[in-house]
Amino acid sequence: MSGKQSQHGSSLLRRRAKHMPGTLRLRRLTQAYLQPFEHPENTTLVSKIDAVYATTQELILKYQSVTSGLFPRYSKDQDVGCVKDSIYCAMACWACSVAYKRLDDDRGRQTELRQSAVKTMRGILFCWMQQSSTLDGFKTNNSNEFALHARFDLHTGMSLTTPTDKRYGHLQMDLIALYLLTLVQMISAGVKVIYTHHEVNFVQNLVFYIERTYRTPDFGMWERGTRYNNGKPELHASSLGMVKAALEAINGFNLYGSNGTSASVIYVDIDGHNRNRTTFETILPRESNSKNTDASLLLTLGWPSFATHDEQLFEKTVKKCIRRLEGRFGLRRFHRDGYRSELEDNSRCFYDEHETAQFQGVESQFPMFLAIISLTAYIRGNSDYGEVYWNKLQNLLVSDESVPGGFVVPECYCVDELLIEKERSSPNSTDLYALDHQEFGHHLWTNAIYIILMLKRGGLIHSGDIDPISRHLPASQRPKLFNRHSAFQGSMEGDPVVQVALISESSRLQMMLSTYGITTQTPHEVEPIQIWPSWRMVKVFECLGRDKKLGLSGRPTRPFGPLSTSKVFRVFGDTVLCFPLLFEVKDFYVSSDPAVLIDDIKRDIEFVAKRWKLAGRPTMCIVLREENVAGEYFDHILDLLVQLKNGHVNGIRVRLGRVHQLLNSCCIEHIDFASSDDVEFDVDILEENQENHQILSRLSLKDGIDDEQTLETDVAAKSDHELYEIISKDDMEHPRLLAFAIWQLWSRTNADLLVHNFTLRERMEKVYRRSCQLHLWFLVRYCAGRLRKAMNSLAPAITNMLVRGKQVTLGERGKGTREVSLLRPIAPAELVSLLFECCPSDKPQVAVFHQELISACSDLMSHDPAAFDGVLTIRLSWLSEAIAMLLNYVRTTGAMKIGGIGATPPTPHTTGIPQSEFKKTCIYDLSPTVVKDVVRALMTRHNWHLLTPLQTRRLNGALNRMPVNFYDRVWMILERSKHGIIIAGQFLPQQPTLSDMTRFELTFSYKIESMLSLISHPEYRQLLVELLSIVATILERNHEIMFKSAKIDCDDLIKRAFELYATQEGIKDKTDLTPFYQLENQALTTSTATYLTRTVVELILSGRHFSQMINIFGPNVNAEERFRERSSNFSYNKSGPGSSGTVTPNTTKRASTPTDDCNVQ
Repeated sequence: MSGKQSQHGSSLLRRRAKHMPGTLRLRRLTQAYLQPFEHPENTTLVSKIDAVYATTQELILKYQSVTSGLFPRYSKDQDVGCVKDSIYCAMACWACSVAYKRLDDDRGRQTELRQSAVKTMRGILFCWMQQSSTLDGFKTNNSNEFALHARFDLHTGMSLTTPTDKRYGHLQMDLIALYLLTLVQMISAGVKVIYTHHEVNFVQNLVFYIERTYRTPDFGMWERGTRYNNGKPELHASSLGMVKAALEAINGFNLYGSNGTSASVIYVDIDGHNRNRTTFETILPRESNSKNTDASLLLTLGWPSFATHDEQLFEKTVKKCIRRLEGRFGLRRFHRDGYRSELEDNSRCFYDEHETAQFQGVESQFPMFLAIISLTAYIRGNSDYGEVYWNKLQNLLVSDESVPGGFVVPECYCVDELLIEKERSSPNSTDLYALDHQEFGHHLWTNAIYIILMLKRGGLIHSGDIDPISRHLPASQRPKLFNRHSAFQGSMEGDPVVQVALISESSRLQMMLSTYGITTQTPHEVEPIQIWPSWRMVKVFECLGRDKKLGLSGRPTRPFGPLSTSKVFRVFGDTVLCFPLLFEVKDFYVSSDPAVLIDDIKRDIEFVAKRWKLAGRPTMCIVLREENVAGEYFDHILDLLVQLKNGHVNGIRVRLGRVHQLLNSCCIEHIDFASSDDVEFDVDILEENQENHQILSRLSLKDGIDDEQTLETDVAAKSDHELYEIISKDDMEHPRLLAFAIWQLWSRTNADLLVHNFTLRERMEKVYRRSCQLHLWFLVRYCAGRLRKAMNSLAPAITNMLVRGKQVTLGERGKGTREVSLLRPIAPAELVSLLFECCPSDKPQVAVFHQELISACSDLMSHDPAAFDGVLTIRLSWLSEAIAMLLNYVRTTGAMKIGGIGATPPTPHTTGIPQSEFKKTCIYDLSPTVVKDVVRALMTRHNWHLLTPLQTRRLNGALNRMPVNFYDRVWMILERSKHGIIIAGQFLPQQPTLSDMTRFELTFSYKIESMLSLISHPEYRQLLVELLSIVATILERNHEIMFKSAKIDCDDLIKRAFELYATQEGIKDKTDLTPFYQLENQALTTSTATYLTRTVVELILSGRHFSQMINIFGPNVNAEERFRERSSNFSYNKSGPGSSGTVTPNTTKRASTPTDDCNVQ
């Protein structure tokens, strides 16, 4: 052994001697401790439980605060009580108390342990109730400032006021969810935790707190946010999974137990739960954008939450976690985790920008996760797998003679500072040392889990004892409990039958439909059952959880989704059926397009059938209005009604019937938390339309009434008096003139100015409604923009795209506006404000059109994720340009020639644009359904072979579509470019980029996208992508090439490539790249790839960018001398199309075909 190795070894021995003096060094010899459990014939059940009780007393209960009931993180901490650690300690005490239930004489220990757990749970509740105002503020501002705290003063239970605590990551959605889940488990087992109605209201508000986790980035289970520990939160799958489990557990649950009344029942927004579920399952098997995997997922997918019962998803995620993170001494929390590393500076809350790279390969390893894996396996009935990890855990226990049994589980094992380089270069080659529990105190959370594992493995408790609500079983296998309120009852075999009630707004419409054999009911005919708009029911639910003493305002004003409106409500002694937002006349305008309405009805029926998890059948109320039924889409509406009558829509079973018949098998929600005196309604119930006018037809709607020649600039020049006169006439024969006049007077005065008893806002709303009926889509969008209307599903749509690894860029780049990229979900109000702020104020239609694009992309991504392969950034302004390009293409003729290729005449089949829309000159004139169809045609690249190379290049650039593995290949280029890369005028250095980021995380991809986003022309962006793909291909096929002496300037390479082409073709203007854009990107002789490849090869040869000399002359020839001689005589034939092949025979073969790897068609 060398002297250096000897020094390392002696240092390690000294460290071990320091941490485990004397006879305590044999931490792996645990057989003596385990002996009582391995030989049950020598012991009794009493002695087994008593042994665990003694361990629980010494390791857990000894450190409980007598005043607050909280536990510290470490046994020697006397000041700070940690909520998460306290919950797990309470679980250990409760599990031990359950074990004593099996004894005839428990000597009072069952009660002692149970009440200790109750003390903790109520102590946490007390701590949080001191922050009621903070909790109420969080409903409108989901930020760390209004987050419930994760740690308190250990003795008083009050908030900590230290400077460090102000920067602490308290926003931990998984923590609140874990508390609610544990609360339900204990109460289900008969433990009394909640005492008063004020506490019930507070717990209801905790449910409101976590319902929107799907759009609330938090700091996660490890309280650090992103893996860079820079104080920034992100969306975590572990938090979402814990929230999903908690919402499923507590929905319809009575906090007073089996003897409680309806006043103590908790309600959950099932649409919010579904969005959390969908987001959670979409992110898996990742943990977040910055963490490819994380050990926290083990606690989410396994005990205690069992967040998914999709075996394939469970296995994929858990196996990935174990494969990437398991070491000899436990599991790492996540890659590049600096916690407890000897390289970490504990004096700082956050890391420096480039600090995490030093933790690569030397992360601490945590035995606790071995216990989690083992416990999960035992509960799920896989004892063999549980035993494997139990045995692994035994080798990691450390000695402590002061503890009954003589051993404790250390928090983690750390890499010795003298062995860091060895461990980094050769993973798992060194012996890690256990964190000294004599110095810091033992870790209560870890040992609490170990105690529960001992109880379960020893047969002292069963799975149902620590999981009385059977979370570990699939929902369909759990016991069915009668509940007056709609609780989650689990999946039934196959999708449920969706009940449908057809309500006609007038008797005239009812009679007209009856002639086609469609039976409907009017609101008058269904009495005493009432038909409500969903917003009226939202008003009732605002009373839920309201508490004046605690200062809690109740349920936030959140819209009801299709799942919530599929219930039947019993409220104020009446039976109420709510119709979905689709049929709200004041909702966003897209539902005014009958084609969109038909698609949305079918989609909602399919969605409800697949996501319904409640007892009883879902009941959907479809409101038929004359304006939607009449017109050119009447046949399509009738076809949908016939499908409903026949009992099948898109493969979903439906039952059409009268409302009174459907009540027998529906899902009924009893509203017992409010009285009629508590609610002031501002929305009326649906009543029969008694107006005496004929059913609207396409002729009565006066198609083409839009006064398109009217310009807003002309109206702006008019005086206030002239504007007042125009508005007074209320002339819908000239709707644009009227709308422009209203806005001009509005902007000069205010929205509440009265003009003949109606405010300007009311008059703009009237023009908006009338324009919707007339299908004047430009005017509809203009009015909607001026009224700042927003989709109710906008924030969920954004979240749906973000969790799939995409980023969304809002707004337009221009004078007074900007583009903003969303990397994490934000609140709806903030999103709408940002969207209107980023769009031109003089073009209000842009902001609402972008909302349509967001909805269209989200829907398409949900149904056809492959359509967005290669698209990381959805840039709304460029997507609008792409639609405009396609609209311009449909106006071209077949005689038009571009680049020598004839343009194919457009048809509805090839473009997705109906013949009736061909005459439209502006994208804002297109109907919403056409916008959705065009987005689908663009993203699925339907019939793109009919487009010219320039059109294809522009569309690919506008859609930000990348070749397969593009970002990985850019990473490879950067690895072999010592001085970095210049992309779009921006410098990307090799270091610290490679050390700060990893190849597989989205952060690097976002970095490249942010650089490319500064490009103003989509075709140039696409050319840059082609160039980088060519460089990557050359590097992949020629491993000896290494750019060592200069930066790779992509902009300069494109310029030089175009100069080659211009010189060859005799083009004088070398500033306009349009001729270059018109070239094919994959032809062998006259393509952009030809000239780009020649330019790259010239760069390689001129700079001698080789990591080693290439000997092509044989082993006995001086290759360097021959290469030097050849280079001196080398003359490059710049006019020959194949001259790039004169480098070597090897390069000749390869340089001609790099386009195979950059083709994105």
